[in-house]
Amino acid sequence: MKEQAKWLIETIESFDTIIIFRHILADADALGSQFGLKTWIQDRFPQKKVFAVGNDAGACASYYPAIDEVSEDLFAGALAIILDTSTAARIDDDRWKLAKKIIRIDHHILTEHYCEEEIIDEKAAATCEILALLLKENNEILSSTCANYLYSGLIADTINFTISSTTSQTLKAAAYLLDFDIDIVARNMEHFGTHYRDFEYESWLRTCLNFEDGVGHAIVDQSDFERFHMSFKEAKEKVFVFSGIYEVEIWALFTQMDTTSTGEPLYTASLRSRTIQIDDIANSYGGGGHRCACGIKQMTRVQISDLLMDLRERLKNRQA
Repeated sequence: MKEQAKWLIETIESFDTIIIFRHILADADALGSQFGLKTWIQDRFPQKKVFAVGNDAGACASYYPAIDEVSEDLFAGALAIILDTSTAARIDDDRWKLAKKIIRIDHHILTEHYCEEEIIDEKAAATCEILALLLKENNEILSSTCANYLYSGLIADTINFTISSTTSQTLKAAAYLLDFDIDIVARNMEHFGTHYRDFEYESWLRTCLNFEDGVGHAIVDQSDFERFHMSFKEAKEKVFVFSGIYEVEIWALFTQMDTTSTGEPLYTASLRSRTIQIDDIANSYGGGGHRCACGIKQMTRVQISDLLMDLRERLKNRQA
């Protein structure tokens, strides 16, 4: 990692303009790594122009600053850094292709090479973990703002260090960040606290859980989450309400995201497990993500039924 840290810093040093990208429907790891890296570069190299781009800040945007507006003429001589994004199709701004040099830092399972140079650690719990350890390796002193962004993404992707992706390296990254004045209570409430509106929706959602052969799921239509004044992005993040049930080994939340021209509802699937591999099943439906946390977009009710059968079959085969 020392060589990777040296290479990353030298690469950043060699460009006057750096543009930082992340994935669509950005979660806290995407946003935390994006704004954490931007803040560190600005603190370390104040003469450089640094931009964070994207179209949709996801359901956790209130803590993060606004994205930057960047004219296309700046891309030609720029360094593009793409964070927390497994495939080129998921990058939330197609202009990354216009940059002079493109690098990628990611912790997803490798399914596609789309950059000239990459730092990929599939064992890392979060992209924020990778960035923190790279900066630690170079003995960088972080501002509180930078450290809070990175810590925020780290606890979000590990659900406060409670899932199997958490390793000793994850905790080393957290320990390093904690030296830089992190507001632990605020970061915890930001991700794991709830407003009364959310509490009501989450309580209702629990009543919708269907359970069969170790797989729990709920299907939520647009009219359902709008009754609680929830947006689609907010509603789809609530898959966590089904975690922690001993009998439920795989859980899924299907949230309506669109309709077809004939009026048929289409859903996004958020899939989770504690230890069982499910990303390969998601891949077979055009989705992807992590081994135990992944998603699929634009699913019909028929596809949902097929997917649930596949998930139950995975459990049966494991137990056979």
